Amino acid sequence: MINNNKLALGLLCLATASGTINAATIYKTDDSKLNIGGRIEARSENADHDISDLSRARIKISGETKLTDTINGIGVFEQEFKAESEKTRHLYVGIKAALDNGYATLVYGKTDGAMSVVTDITDIQAFYGAIAADKFKVGKRIANSIATTYTNDFGTTLSANYAGAEGKVKGDFDHGFSVAGSQTIGDTGFTTAIGFAKQTKVQRQSKQQFDIGLGYQLNKLYLGTLYTKQKVKGETGNGYDVVAAYKFSSIYTATIGFGELNFENANDTRAANVDITARWNRQFRTYAAINVDTIKNDVQEMIGIRYDF
Repeated sequence: MINNNKLALGLLCLATASGTINAATIYKTDDSKLNIGGRIEARSENADHDISDLSRARIKISGETKLTDTINGIGVFEQEFKAESEKTRHLYVGIKAALDNGYATLVYGKTDGAMSVVTDITDIQAFYGAIAADKFKVGKRIANSIATTYTNDFGTTLSANYAGAEGKVKGDFDHGFSVAGSQTIGDTGFTTAIGFAKQTKVQRQSKQQFDIGLGYQLNKLYLGTLYTKQKVKGETGNGYDVVAAYKFSSIYTATIGFGELNFENANDTRAANVDITARWNRQFRTYAAINVDTIKNDVQEMIGIRYDF
């Protein structure tokens, strides 16, 4: 069960930020600011005639303070709460430095891995999707990680992180790294990205992942594709995702996707999915999604209501 003190802190944060627009500034001086934001999301999934409540809430606290004319100190904490569990999504502190046409960050703690720079090209759906874009732990989000990111006004993003051991027992995460970069190609609507991740568990074989992605935005239509090559437990796998999104109006957006990941031992994953989201304003949205697993020949349906603050 959730620790009562932590739940009380979460409820206090909810009460403080209630009614504000995403990531409200609750404290600000000439040199510092503190923001609180998050979401409350009710979700229900029907899988094989079994309805599951997957509802959750997230609280995010972020702060920034001026150290010099070009360098700021930053800190981020984000916690997720479910009915009978909770987890820390982010907890890191570091610096943010302004550069000529952009900025760079260097942080330590529980950080995002670099591979999101690539997988965000196809990981755009409300719930399902991103079959091939499923990231290794070190490239997704991990503790004991030092991470750096650089972005500029020309559409360039470069990211890298290294994570140390989380335990000494067989099967515990030992160490790993991920690197990635993306580039917006002028005004063409195209974005390209490439990334690599490798990690090792205690007394286990290392595994590695190479991803490359391409996205294209044309007015209300978005198209994205990703290719991955992975090596897991000594076996090589290949996969891809393709996704399309269309914004029908200021409220409604629909997506459709297909992806598969195939390994030498025929331990394959393949699915098609579709969803529609109604974003009524910046804070409130509803969505419905369907996923068809063509390997297991089963179907999952999801409906959700989300309030951001």
